[in-house]
Amino acid sequence: MYHFENILAAFIFIIAHGLLFFFNYKIFEKRIMQPAVLFSLLWFIILLLHFIFSFTILNELPPLSISTYLIFFVGVITFSLGAFLQTFAWQKKNINKIKSAPVSTEEISTYLKYILLILAIIGLPFFIKKMYQIFIASNLDNFLVGLRTEISYGDADLGIVKYFFAFSLVTYAFILQSYLKQKNLLNTILLILSFLVALTYAIFTTGRLLFLFILAVYLGMKFIHGKTSFTIKRTLIFVVFFITVFMIFGVIYGKGGSTESNAVENIIPATQSTAIYLVSPLNALQYQLHDQLQINYNGSYSLRFFIKLAKSFNLISNREVKEVVQPFVFIPYPTNVYTGYSAYIKDFGKLYAWVIYFFLGMFHSYLYNKAIEKKNFRNSFWYSLMLFPLIVSFFDDQYFSAISIWIQFAVFIEITILLNKLFLLKKYKQIQFSGK
Repeated sequence: MYHFENILAAFIFIIAHGLLFFFNYKIFEKRIMQPAVLFSLLWFIILLLHFIFSFTILNELPPLSISTYLIFFVGVITFSLGAFLQTFAWQKKNINKIKSAPVSTEEISTYLKYILLILAIIGLPFFIKKMYQIFIASNLDNFLVGLRTEISYGDADLGIVKYFFAFSLVTYAFILQSYLKQKNLLNTILLILSFLVALTYAIFTTGRLLFLFILAVYLGMKFIHGKTSFTIKRTLIFVVFFITVFMIFGVIYGKGGSTESNAVENIIPATQSTAIYLVSPLNALQYQLHDQLQINYNGSYSLRFFIKLAKSFNLISNREVKEVVQPFVFIPYPTNVYTGYSAYIKDFGKLYAWVIYFFLGMFHSYLYNKAIEKKNFRNSFWYSLMLFPLIVSFFDDQYFSAISIWIQFAVFIEITILLNKLFLLKKYKQIQFSGK
């Protein structure tokens, strides 16, 4: 229940986040897609929604404490500071490169676009067949609900098909860059097909956040290679669009509504479920910090990938590999995600979390500046791709806990770039030979 001091604290920190966003917006030349600007805007919106939902559709949601607010506020400050220092150093070293970046001259092989898209399409039947086998094990009637249950909470092993989504997203990004450079009929058809293929993989994987992967790649590539500028209004339109899609698929997956009910009957549960996804992680982190936090000082959560890798090579034997999926808590709404800060705080405390976000601010700004300078596929795609963990930082950590998928993307990106060079080299040799 909110008292006067809770309302006052909420107002102070919401306004503070708003001012920090405005400051970043001015400092970084009103570029809404600059990582520090986007990060501060994200947390301003989430805290504002938390306050609004507390008095509307989630009226049992308890207020946040000042100590919890401070974690988020200091996190945005350290992220912004890292971004500022990296950008300052970059501009000092590369005078005028950011403001007067050239248009990309990178050529993209048409044959390679065909090959990548055909391979992604060929993989679909095998992917769907594997998903059907997983669904059978759930013993449920609803295909997508059973599939989601087995993937999220069962022991389903996707095998080699788990790499198909990453491959389809690289294919989509590769074709998207080509389309943004040259908007003709062929590139339009290829773009639509690659989008539908990537979307199909995302739907059958049953993770709604995967849709945000696709959206992040689109926004990033559009920002780097598009001719229209990104404004606050345009960004908010995309936010509303994604939330709408999130709600629709929540109904399809049985997470806030039911396909057996009509649209009107689904509005309230779908809205409430989406609101829980958006703001409950903040309260879950507060519950974790106040009621069950035990700092382990061994990196079991944030360094999980490296511990698992070391165990697979028998380098260590006495370390437990923590589960990615965390237990549910009731705040009083059920949730099992604790914001991106949770893993870092549980490992080494708040200072460690803030230091991590400082370096993440530097890392994101480096990708941003590099993408603007080079405008090639590698840098554009990495900037776009890493928008995903930034945007979902209010929800869960997708930096260190998702290292395996970043490795998948790295492999597919480098193979694509190498093949593109080989196809273009062959093309130029043929032109030279015919010229002689």
